[in-house]
Amino acid sequence: MNHDRPIKIFTGVAGQAMGEAVCKRLGIKLGEAQVARFNDGEVRVQILENVRDTDVFIINPTNPPAENILEMVLLAEAAHDSSAGRITLVPTYLGYNRQDRKDRPRVATSARVIIDFLAHSGADRALLFDVHSEPTAGFFHPLMVDHLYSSSVTVPYLKNILSESSIVASPDKNAVRAEAYARRLGHEDFVVFSKSRSAPGQVKRESIKIIGSVEGKDVLFVDDIIDSGGTMIADAEAAKEAGAKKIFCYATHAVFASNPRKVIEAFDDSAVDEVIVTDSIPHDPELLKSKRVKITVLPLAELVAQGIERLHEGKSLSELIR
Repeated sequence: MNHDRPIKIFTGVAGQAMGEAVCKRLGIKLGEAQVARFNDGEVRVQILENVRDTDVFIINPTNPPAENILEMVLLAEAAHDSSAGRITLVPTYLGYNRQDRKDRPRVATSARVIIDFLAHSGADRALLFDVHSEPTAGFFHPLMVDHLYSSSVTVPYLKNILSESSIVASPDKNAVRAEAYARRLGHEDFVVFSKSRSAPGQVKRESIKIIGSVEGKDVLFVDDIIDSGGTMIADAEAAKEAGAKKIFCYATHAVFASNPRKVIEAFDDSAVDEVIVTDSIPHDPELLKSKRVKITVLPLAELVAQGIERLHEGKSLSELIR
């Protein structure tokens, strides 16, 4: 590691577990900072050590509550005002990214607003992981942006659990992610579950059309986010009716509609056999306990650590994208 400019890692409250795991892999101590609240609930941030001319990385998911975003921005601003040499934002989950366009009259393009807020925090670059809408990386201008994918972590696990008679499925007509996973898993084909929604996460069962065959196969649904789980659950029911055997659901980011207990209960009552996510968003393990469905949480710390180390040393991230 390049010690000409020491590396410092700081986190918000939600990013602390990830930060500690990353620092352990890098053989350094987590940076000392106070991230607290004033009596009225406002976020209060203070970096408690010297960061002058250091290479600062700030790890925090930016899912709700909004304080997660504020903590990242204020930590970056504090580091900038303390003469840090370089500041990199590491939002392991980039919130508001689904609101990347005006899909109805008089709505805000929230992804642009939030990213603009992050981009003007005093940071120099951002390291992103499996963002929902890749074009929104342009909203970070003038920050430099790097993008890593969880597939290097997830594909080995998926190869181990999937049978030879398995197929990858996309829960949407935009099947870029499913196609990429099918290729990495060595599958020549994938299937698409086309549908209409009455509201986000609410699917009309009769509207689901399967483009391809799942009969007699294990099915792996691939997406970037599990929110309420409604879409995957409806697709799983349709797959079962079409003759599928085991059903697996994978998504990088376990948003879980800010109510993990309710989402897990919904999966327990579904046709899904296993739900696989990463720890990009932290959840209390007690809330992820299930009665029937298997819940697997794959750790991202090694990938995050490798990305940070390569950026710190000025190396390409290409070797981590596979």
